[in-house]
Amino acid sequence: MYNPLVSIIIPTYNRAHLIVETLNAILAQTYTHWECIIVDDGSTDASEILIKQYCDSDSRISLYHRPKERPKGANACRNYGLEMSKGTLINWFDSDDYMLPTFLEQKVSVLLKGSYDFVISNAVDWDGDQKETPIYEVSNKGKDINAFNFITQHINCITNDFMATKASIASLGFNELLKSGQEYNFISRYLCTTTKGAFITKILSKRRVHAESIQSNVSKMMAIDQDAYHKRTVENKFLLLEDITTIGDDKSKLYLVNSIISFSYRLAQKKQDIPFFNEIVKHIKIVKSPKSARYYYAAVKGVRYTGKGYQLYKKALS
Repeated sequence: MYNPLVSIIIPTYNRAHLIVETLNAILAQTYTHWECIIVDDGSTDASEILIKQYCDSDSRISLYHRPKERPKGANACRNYGLEMSKGTLINWFDSDDYMLPTFLEQKVSVLLKGSYDFVISNAVDWDGDQKETPIYEVSNKGKDINAFNFITQHINCITNDFMATKASIASLGFNELLKSGQEYNFISRYLCTTTKGAFITKILSKRRVHAESIQSNVSKMMAIDQDAYHKRTVENKFLLLEDITTIGDDKSKLYLVNSIISFSYRLAQKKQDIPFFNEIVKHIKIVKSPKSARYYYAAVKGVRYTGKGYQLYKKALS
């Protein structure tokens, strides 16, 4: 039986208190033909000492450091790990999360049986103890896997869920400039290049939610500074729009443009600057029409400086 090498790529930063559980779960996998590439993002705790102990005890585990010329952040670490990987299958994973024992086995089995480019499993949010809650309100079951459904969040996937052939992702990589929405951007772009995949609806991993996790930080931003959250949303959606300009379908680009218009208008109501404002106008002109771009420009300027612009905003959306 063909047992392809799976490269598990883990970015980490100051997770000495959590990564032990993550690595022990990898060591307990029923599928054993894997390599685990850990890329440290400049940790200042005991992460390096601890991880080296695992490297010394199991040659399948290796530790790298993010090159100094690469921007700080998980995305640069993920991309560097991909460059260092030897596997034909890739599964990125986070250093504070947990694989169930058959995580790799079930994903590899489905991927090979269907000759797929990728598979997407399921996960739950986890408090590190007994409490588990669904990550998403909607299920992926029975839905088509395509870029539009993912971009509009009719289907969902976190980085841990995603396993793909190295050949199908080699030309993509994560956007190293993004500070949030990394997996949304990457998987959206990926699904613009292939939809040859399958869902595994079984829960195969747990995403740990704690005070330092990305999920907690996003929730805090939403609660404390909604304007900052809306700005980040506009930035992320605009960067994705730029990324899929030549590869995305028209429906996806139209959805992103209308979403950007809506969040921009909310920011303008609060007298906030709009990220990439002039570039957004240009994309609206291309994706929708020159008239829609003029309506958008006038609506944002009007509501910000005079408090009026709602009708123009509705016309920009129509």
